[in-house]
Amino acid sequence: MDKRAIAAAVMSCCALWVCGCSVNKSSQKAKKDDKPNTWPVEQRSIDEITPLKGEEDVFITRDENDNVRLIQGVLGNEPIKDEKAALDFIASFSQEMSFNDVYSEMRFGGISEYSDRLDYRFDQYYGDMEIIDSYIELTVDKSDGFKPIIINSTYSDTWGFSTKPRVSSVVAVKCAADNYKVSKDAVPKLAIYSGPVLTWIVPVIDDKVGEVYIDANNGNTFHRELKISQ
Repeated sequence: MDKRAIAAAVMSCCALWVCGCSVNKSSQKAKKDDKPNTWPVEQRSIDEITPLKGEEDVFITRDENDNVRLIQGVLGNEPIKDEKAALDFIASFSQEMSFNDVYSEMRFGGISEYSDRLDYRFDQYYGDMEIIDSYIELTVDKSDGFKPIIINSTYSDTWGFSTKPRVSSVVAVKCAADNYKVSKDAVPKLAIYSGPVLTWIVPVIDDKVGEVYIDANNGNTFHRELKISQ
């Protein structure tokens, strides 16, 4: 996997499309004073990682808050051959990548195989609600003893997050109607989007757009879901 392509994919997941109908801008997060600072598995350090064969450096990307989002290099020497080993290994980077509790937050999403590599994907949940586009992937190299070589994360810090919307579903429909035609029978769905952002998903009537995502905290439209071409 080309590291530039990986970095571009991570950054694209973080991009948001924003437009009007702001209601209020109160924070959706509570205090983080009691966040965990210990984890059930021994923690690893980025300083211990070595570059991949043929590379001069370990490749690391961070988001606008300086959280590590991607690490590419020889992450460890032990083989990763099943989902349990993959999640345990991910948990060992909790301190470096600002994960709270991957054992309760992440659910196995499957394995993708390509060339000599395997991707173990874990999707993030907040209770029973899946966080849309929040996941952690661990890539292992089959040709080198199944060693882990990439952690790619769009993980959302949900510590202190509230699922109580400040914007009603009725207001969310009105906000969507500012830019799109909305059926009078439209039923918004409350969800969580990567960030995290508490979200009203409103179906709209449009040739290209199927749904718009309204921030349930302030009423802004921040994402649009395109229809899948037939």
